[in-house]
Amino acid sequence: MIDKKQTPSDSPKSSGANEIMQDKDTDFIKAMHSDIKANTVQKRENDNSFPVEVFPPVFRNIILETKETLNFPVDYSGATILAAVATAIGKTAFLQVKNGWKEFCPLYMSLVGNAGASKSHPLDMLFDILKTIDKENYNNYEPLYTEFLEYQSLTKKEKKNVLKVEEPILTKTLMSNFTPEILAKRIAENKRSVCVVSEELETWLLGMNNYSKADQSSTYLSMWSVKRTDIDRVGQHQKPMTIERPFLCIIGTSQPRKLKKMFPMDKSDSGFLQRFLWAYPSVSEKQKITEAELDLALLEDYNRWMRAYIENNPSRTFPDGQPMSKVYNFSNDAKIYFYKWQAENVKKVNNAGDSLLSEELNKFDVHYLRFALILEIMEGTYTNTISIKSAENAAKLCKYFENTMYKVLEKLENTESSALDMKKVANLLLEKGITQLEAARITGLSQATISRNK
Repeated sequence: MIDKKQTPSDSPKSSGANEIMQDKDTDFIKAMHSDIKANTVQKRENDNSFPVEVFPPVFRNIILETKETLNFPVDYSGATILAAVATAIGKTAFLQVKNGWKEFCPLYMSLVGNAGASKSHPLDMLFDILKTIDKENYNNYEPLYTEFLEYQSLTKKEKKNVLKVEEPILTKTLMSNFTPEILAKRIAENKRSVCVVSEELETWLLGMNNYSKADQSSTYLSMWSVKRTDIDRVGQHQKPMTIERPFLCIIGTSQPRKLKKMFPMDKSDSGFLQRFLWAYPSVSEKQKITEAELDLALLEDYNRWMRAYIENNPSRTFPDGQPMSKVYNFSNDAKIYFYKWQAENVKKVNNAGDSLLSEELNKFDVHYLRFALILEIMEGTYTNTISIKSAENAAKLCKYFENTMYKVLEKLENTESSALDMKKVANLLLEKGITQLEAARITGLSQATISRNK
């Protein structure tokens, strides 16, 4: 007859966990009756307000003003400004990190929140200046295109008696409804940048591959890296296209309940998910209308900065198609700070092991460099050196987006309550000095899950 007191648990993992539960010194019973999410996820949210202070006044003022008067969460306005400024910069500047390593600053961004959380409004307002510039470019293009069509309608004999009219190029920055071929054409023709702005990111992502049977995500991976991209599917009777330095930003809105559909875990190996940043405020609910009115002068200051940068920093290319870009370098203090920050990030990546978390954290080296470049340019364009201030502020942005990444991964992986219980066990084990590897063996959780729960 088996002694029930010595009966093994179903697995060594659960057995180890049971031993911890029986350890009176851990006060585990009390901990188990507490709200697990309040002790983990909620704490992270409370410690993770968007760092508005990293922005110079012209940007910080409009973020705070729209929060006060229009209930725009600062997370959404701040993230939208980052993407808009990155689009304005485009290929006009890059950060020379080391010899052979240069970083441009495209961003893939998602604003996550419940319905009615004012996700789309910041997109409309803060990208409006780029829409206006697009409209101006179209107004200049339209008569030229009409002239080109008139020339094309001439007979061969008639064409001999007039000057040849070349087809004009439309410089268009913002894209919302397009085929992959048209997007590639716009990126090839725009020497600065292109930005996909989607108020329903889910719709765009799900439709991304519907146009053709081929997987389009690999193209977006190359564009995120600003690497030479070859486009063979460019439409009937057209030659394949080579884009030397494609610069593409992506920004759109999404709801927490739709994240799984947008980024199914069985397709997470493509690397597309890992390149996204997430603006995900702790409170993303619909708010009551306030009586305060927006100070339009602050919005005009923002619009004026955006237009001035674009007009004062025209996009040009060398004969081989490479961009003529202003080169930024780290100051000595900023370089030391970055190396120290990167060393800490390396520890996080390695501790996460072979996991999706590791892949996500690995991209933050690049996110950091892009933030540093964007922030330095926002401060003023009279220098080509990344200051220690911009280096420190880039780290603050990385901290925010790292924590929102954890929230998104929690949604995507759909952690069950039993797993949450084991996370509590894992935390108690770590507090007792047990390594992550051993805690993973005892609880049955992955090291990545344990890392996210710290």
